[in-house]
Amino acid sequence: MPATGEPPAPRHHAGPGTASINGSPVEVGEGFTLTDAVAQLTGREITPQGTAADGHPLGIAVAVDDTVVPRSLWATTSVAPGQSVEVVTAVQGG
Repeated sequence: MPATGEPPAPRHHAGPGTASINGSPVEVGEGFTLTDAVAQLTGREITPQGTAADGHPLGIAVAVDDTVVPRSLWATTSVAPGQSVEVVTAVQGG
C-alpha cells in the first residue's frame, strides 16, 4: 500500500451509499469519515487526531483504495460509496 499523505479521490463502483470496509458492505452517507469507520470497527471513541479517547493505543493503520491515510487525516477523509477501506491491526510477535 503506497503512503502518500493525500487521501485517494472517491471512486464510484459499488451500489449507491455502500462502501467496503474490511471486505464487508457498509452504508455510508454524507459526513461518514475514516474516524467513523475506525470507531465502528473498534467500538471505541476516536478523537479528531486519530487517537483513542480512552488514551490506550489503537495499533491500527487505515488504507483507502490501497493508499495508507495518515491518522491526522482520518477526521477529514470522507468515505464515499464505492471505496474500499481496510483497517489493519498491528500484532506483536512472529
